[in-house]
Amino acid sequence: MMFGEDEKDQDRARWYGPGRIACVCDGISSSPCSDQAAELVVSHAPVMFNDRGPENLQTICDLLMAWRRTYQQSEMTFPNGISPTMRNTLQKVMKEKQATSFQTTTVAAQIDCREKAVSVRILRCGDSAFFAFSDQGELLSSSLTSDPDNNTAIGNKSDNRLRLLDGMRFGPGDQILVRIEGVLSNDRDLAQRTQIQDEHLRNWLVCSAIETCVAGAHPRDSSQSSLQSLTVRPGGYLLVPRYLHGTQLTSQGQHYRILDYSSSIRILSTEKADTLYNRIVQRGTTTKVLPDHFYSGHLDSYVDHFPLGTNFLLCSDGLYSGFSDARCLWQWLRDNAHALSHKEEKQPVLKRLHSQLNDRSGDDDIAFVWAYPHQTCCSASIKDKQD
Repeated sequence: MMFGEDEKDQDRARWYGPGRIACVCDGISSSPCSDQAAELVVSHAPVMFNDRGPENLQTICDLLMAWRRTYQQSEMTFPNGISPTMRNTLQKVMKEKQATSFQTTTVAAQIDCREKAVSVRILRCGDSAFFAFSDQGELLSSSLTSDPDNNTAIGNKSDNRLRLLDGMRFGPGDQILVRIEGVLSNDRDLAQRTQIQDEHLRNWLVCSAIETCVAGAHPRDSSQSSLQSLTVRPGGYLLVPRYLHGTQLTSQGQHYRILDYSSSIRILSTEKADTLYNRIVQRGTTTKVLPDHFYSGHLDSYVDHFPLGTNFLLCSDGLYSGFSDARCLWQWLRDNAHALSHKEEKQPVLKRLHSQLNDRSGDDDIAFVWAYPHQTCCSASIKDKQD
């Protein structure tokens, strides 16, 4: 889309069906050649998830850096008759631009259907986002809830120093032992504190945190950001989706579970968490990018688990910035599902959304992948693995 003569074309989105891999990249507007960077990353998304994924991602970033160095050595041309002073100024500006060329955000995911749930490997750098919605529209996970302003209500931590020094860290790769206290739908007082919609209350268990174990089934990658981590107080209450099966234990009539980390687990706060959990934090003026922030370890890389039938959305900030919260975003997807799958009907829908985006936060590209695994598809995948 474009307004007037200002055309942006720096986003790229790709879906690879055989591997169930989605990738969205948002080239940085102030970065020259960012569209080429976005294209390179989405084109190589499948190799980010094979056995040599980390090495391959570094190779992609190394290639972006090589392209940047080549661009920095390219000859600069200036209009005839320009003054020496202006020439020096433009030359300085151009060198600064070249030094930040080939920059892009990225969010990528590989979806793997298991017998009881869907396992998703997620890679993310920057403000491109990952959402997971239940088939009833409940927000199960959002990478935007790791914003520092949100961690009081929903429990996500952005500070490696752990402000709650007497708490336990629970993040990607960790496991947690919890005691099941009951179903959220059976406790109206707790339910009102969460503001979870009534039709979804039965999907949540109220649990007490007993102990975390860092050396879980999937040891934490040193490159993983702390943005997805929770800080849990012993005995503190957690809201746990019922689909997270885990290892079940029984002792003296009490029921326990050992759970792998999932971003859908929430700390039960005295705040009204669901309002903030669904809120879409509007984009800032800066963001982390490939290749630069890859080398400093600012890459989110983790595995999460969701129920069969979950809808997954990967998008640039141009999509989610057009909405005030995740519920509105989900409703837009559902209302326009038919049009988005038909080329002749899709353009008018996106044009209206682009106008809505411009009214809310300004002109930008819109790019997204919406993937919703069907039960028949997952069943076939499970059967292949059993065979």
